Amino acid sequence: MNTFLWVLQGILAAFFIMPGAGKISGSRESHIADGHIKPDGNLVPVRVLGLLELLGCIGIIVPWLTGIAPILTPATAVGYSLIMIVAIINHTIKKEYKMLPMLTTVLIMTSLVAYYRFASINR
Repeated sequence: MNTFLWVLQGILAAFFIMPGAGKISGSRESHIADGHIKPDGNLVPVRVLGLLELLGCIGIIVPWLTGIAPILTPATAVGYSLIMIVAIINHTIKKEYKMLPMLTTVLIMTSLVAYYRFASINR
């Protein structure tokens, strides 16, 4: 099970690197074109989400690997789960149903990591 969880953690870190970096470095126009914000919208929430996604790439791996504050790994997985729940709701409202299978799969992966890593800490 430990190997399986490490694979999931690696996949999750890789999954969140690109959108996180894109949200931080993308121009206002690109975020408008992607539908992240409206033309008169505030860019700060998108940048904050990108920063959280990138910090999560570290938090999903490093604490468990080093043994320093390992509680941060399942906490990061819970944070990623919350991001996925909000993403599912957001894409459903926008009627972007083709995204839902991927988002649901990532939600399941983050939930598994959170559950089993929290269970490992309590032993």
